[in-house]
Amino acid sequence: MDESISGQAAAGSNGSERAKLSVPQEGLITTWVDGSLGVAEEVVRAGFGFLEDVRVETQERLGATLDLLEGVDRSVFRVARKTLARVDGITERAISSSQLGWFALLGAIRRTSQGAAGLASETVVAVVGERKATQQLIMRSS
Repeated sequence: MDESISGQAAAGSNGSERAKLSVPQEGLITTWVDGSLGVAEEVVRAGFGFLEDVRVETQERLGATLDLLEGVDRSVFRVARKTLARVDGITERAISSSQLGWFALLGAIRRTSQGAAGLASETVVAVVGERKATQQLIMRSS
């Protein structure tokens, strides 16, 4: 139990203990001053106890808030990394499909041009062959 300035036992900060007052041996003014000092000590003790309680509760709540923010922060980065991986997969697939599409188009153009060249060549041979045959016919008939 704490001692007050007057030497009397003071009440605890939670108010569960009461100061034990003895029968005053001094006069009225001394008793009032001593009692007032005891009340003032209890008010100061209760005030600082209240401030300590507020400090502890605030520290606990702010710590919990920081834990929450830290957890949210980690979660946001995890989701961002997963999103990046998924977007990369989509991009990789799009590039691969586009590359295959372009190769298919270029192959089709190559085959078409080769086919056209072959057709033109056959047509020329056929036309030239017919002309030669016609010229030979004309030459024989003359």
